[in-house]
Amino acid sequence: MSVGSRLPDFVIIGAMKCGTTSLFRWLEEQPEVRLPEIKEPHFFSRNDRWDRGLDWYRSLFADADADALTGEASASYTDPRFSPLAADRMARIVPRARLIFLVRDPVERIRSHYRHEVQRSRERRPLVEALEDPENPYLRSSLYHRALAPYLDRFPREQVLVARLEDLIAGSAWDDVLAHLGLSRRPRPEEPHNVTGEKAGFTRPMLRLWESGLGRRLGSMPKPLRDMGKRLLLRRSSRYDEMLRGSLATIPEALLQPIWLDERRFAEGLGRSEPLWDRTDFGRSA
Repeated sequence: MSVGSRLPDFVIIGAMKCGTTSLFRWLEEQPEVRLPEIKEPHFFSRNDRWDRGLDWYRSLFADADADALTGEASASYTDPRFSPLAADRMARIVPRARLIFLVRDPVERIRSHYRHEVQRSRERRPLVEALEDPENPYLRSSLYHRALAPYLDRFPREQVLVARLEDLIAGSAWDDVLAHLGLSRRPRPEEPHNVTGEKAGFTRPMLRLWESGLGRRLGSMPKPLRDMGKRLLLRRSSRYDEMLRGSLATIPEALLQPIWLDERRFAEGLGRSEPLWDRTDFGRSA
């Protein structure tokens, strides 16, 4: 295979706020792996990216050596709104790719997702009010069985690794990822990435820049310009901190029932007789 015809050997397919950025960066540090600059191309899930064509997608991996592993990570691939379409496209284009699906305690994922939207200045409602909206993305993205089912219908089970974030941080999941990709065993990196609670919030100008795609280039600017941009376009206000603290509010049990039903099906689909997480404190404030 020529370098110009490269396609990913593996794809981290989600889920959102489950450690996909950390895993992508950790794999990027491995000597046998060469990853593209764009972490989330969303090629299989977004029609505007799909319409750019396969040559555009191949170009993302053109710099990878022929003997190196390459891959990508797009959490939108397991957004239940897009996962059937993404799985179908992926099965046609990269049928032999190794897939990695990261999951975490679904309520903690909801809280982290909410903080992410608050940080982006796209969410201004209290957590419970946001969850009562039937169109909210937070509950939907914690439906792991619904998200993964289209991939299990289209890919051999041995090509799909499901790993919990909790085990990636303090367990055997890092070793499982390495084995899944055929990499030799080595120590797990320590530094987490993309922890929303440690970030400042977006101002309205920053939100517009981010949504236009220009804001993402801030990280590639020289440090003096980057620091100046952050001072102008990011903020840490008392209102923002209050909203972040609000992510710990108690969630009514009735709102979580779809999560429990889906989590049970998810565990059964993975051949587990016990739930993946202890539900004792689910929904309660920390």
